[in-house]
Amino acid sequence: MKTKDKILNAALELFNTSNTQAATTNHIAAAMGISPGNLHYHYKNREEIIFSLYERMHKELFPDESFVPQTLQELNEQHKNFALISWEYRFFYRELLFLLSRDEKLKERFKMDNLAYKKRIETMLLEFHNKGWMHLPLDNMILHLSDTILLFLQFWHPFLESIGETMDEYNIKGSLRRIEGSLRSFLTPEGLRILAQIEA
Repeated sequence: MKTKDKILNAALELFNTSNTQAATTNHIAAAMGISPGNLHYHYKNREEIIFSLYERMHKELFPDESFVPQTLQELNEQHKNFALISWEYRFFYRELLFLLSRDEKLKERFKMDNLAYKKRIETMLLEFHNKGWMHLPLDNMILHLSDTILLFLQFWHPFLESIGETMDEYNIKGSLRRIEGSLRSFLTPEGLRILAQIEA
């Protein structure tokens, strides 16, 4: 494994167990047993490390950025993948607004990626409606439901902290259970039949 990847792994562990402000580049270097100078040879500062972790996370979330789930089964599998990856990179969602406020480059990249993903969600919902799996007759219903999905995916971590819930893997997956509940409300009888087969 390359030193740059080892630095990212060490930083990820420290960020997840503490936070990005408490875990300085000196702490990361110490955890790896290398000098701060060696770390700075690969990454100028903590913001570069965080940006690189975001890029790595995004590639894991979206190995094919053009992919739009074509079936409820594919959507179910995508949600399972999201749950695992959001837990692995939980520091990012826990500190999302703070991290975006500190790095304009990260903020612009995240906004670009987010808008592209929102568009794919809207495309998926329209397809499910056209296939007769969901009933979304009003234009704003697709918009509102796509917003709801993004809200649950991206702000569930701080919500858990705000009500004193434990930040563990089960509670993190609660966001996906809420999304599934929201989607279920719009499923047609045919959509519910397909979902029952998936859950069986």
